[in-house]
Amino acid sequence: MIQIAYSQEDKEIFKYEHIHHPHARVQQRMDVLWLKSNGLFHNQIAILAGVSSNTLINYLLMYNEGGIES
Repeated sequence: MIQIAYSQEDKEIFKYEHIHHPHARVQQRMDVLWLKSNGLFHNQIAILAGVSSNTLINYLLMYNEGGIES
């Protein structure tokens, strides 16, 4: 499992952007990060976000390497 430390500010951004961002793909990425930051397991996140486990891991690694901007 990928361990990521989230700031409270980042969690608030995930919460907002997973609904309000104009691009659907970014909304999906923020949804994955929001669910992960709330302690859900990867299999639960993949089901709820509608992504494969590989996509989920890619999103988490992107955030881990470059933060929200990536």
